[in-house]
Amino acid sequence: MLSSLQSMAQSKIILDKQNTGGFCNNYFDLGEHGFALVFNKNKDVDEGVGKESILQNNIYYYAKDLLKRANFKLNSNGQFNIYATKNNLFTIDRLSTKYHVKMLDFNGKELSTKKFDLADIGLNQDLVHRIHFTDVGKLIFEVYDGLEQLHIFQIDLNNGQDNILREIDLQFPNSNPLANMSFIGEWKWIAQSSGFYILARKGANKDFDPNAIAYHIAFYDEDFNLFRELLLDNFLMKDIQMLGKEASISLNPVLQSFTISCAIQKAGKPAFMAAEYAMNTNNNVLSLKWYKEFEIINNQKHQFILQDGISVPAPPIISHRGPITYISLYKGRLNLNEEGLNQMVIIDAEGKTTMNAVQMGNYEQLNLDGFCVDNDNLYSRIKSMQVANILKPFCEMQYVNVLDLDLDAVGNELVIILNYEAKKDQVLIYRFAKRQ
Repeated sequence: MLSSLQSMAQSKIILDKQNTGGFCNNYFDLGEHGFALVFNKNKDVDEGVGKESILQNNIYYYAKDLLKRANFKLNSNGQFNIYATKNNLFTIDRLSTKYHVKMLDFNGKELSTKKFDLADIGLNQDLVHRIHFTDVGKLIFEVYDGLEQLHIFQIDLNNGQDNILREIDLQFPNSNPLANMSFIGEWKWIAQSSGFYILARKGANKDFDPNAIAYHIAFYDEDFNLFRELLLDNFLMKDIQMLGKEASISLNPVLQSFTISCAIQKAGKPAFMAAEYAMNTNNNVLSLKWYKEFEIINNQKHQFILQDGISVPAPPIISHRGPITYISLYKGRLNLNEEGLNQMVIIDAEGKTTMNAVQMGNYEQLNLDGFCVDNDNLYSRIKSMQVANILKPFCEMQYVNVLDLDLDAVGNELVIILNYEAKKDQVLIYRFAKRQ
């Protein structure tokens, strides 16, 4: 039965000990730029711990359409990670505060390498919030100090003379459209898009349960010169109160619009809202494209938002795939590997809600045990997909994990399965083109 179902796949790749020389110990989701699998000679290897423990990594890279692919080898002796932009692959081998960074092309050819130590400039790893690679080969560290103030450090991987991580002299805007608000937050990095860096600062009119909230958004060019400011002003409607003190804000790079979402209270009941704002060519105030409020589905059972007078709800998570926007009101997880329960909302480019249902995980997550039982229809997003038939036979197998499940903006499907049963130990990659 399994072989007949496999024949339905438009593309299928098998990676095992025979063709990789080892075991799959790491998977890296590179978003729209593809994915990478790391194989090592030994199974369940630990990360390297210095010069005495050099790890040999056999890396397989694939684009999401599986047409672009590469196989190359790199050694590491610390925490190993792979990243990508539209132009390059990057690897980081980190041992404590010491970084060894490589920039490669999509064939795995090394283009440049840098070694530096955060401790040399007075930083420790705990201060690093995120790292970003730009399309032109710069590595940026997003750092927040003890006062929650933003600092940006940068190194140019293309510049052979640039061997020191240096802080950017970031000029924050002199204007302050939030001056009349009694609660004002610090500047936060929210996006990097098309060579622009985008920061935002939140303002609200009360410290607790604000009923008005606004964002001052600042755009910087590749050299961190300020060139545009926008105001997102009071996105909460009349008689709506925000639950908690935080909202999520995200840039949709395809539509060049901002999406914002937060938990709210409406008529005494918890709910959540989402709105999309477009950049206005006539002034610096963002214009509303659509605004939506969502009742929480069976909150008494799922308890997405607790009204106990103590708990503070986290804002929904916003993500984008092409022009499509995903809003997920997540229930807290006990650990990073646990698949989270969420109310998933999908909104298309025209602002139409195409899905609003309680689901387990998102489109990158699949707990195969839950999918195989699914008594509460918590995997309905997958049942209509072509990969559903591929996944069904694995329900009878004990040693199987789904590494990734992907549905792109136009409907192409990708599933990556790890069968770690001792005799098999293989990675299976299936791709279906969108239904015609």
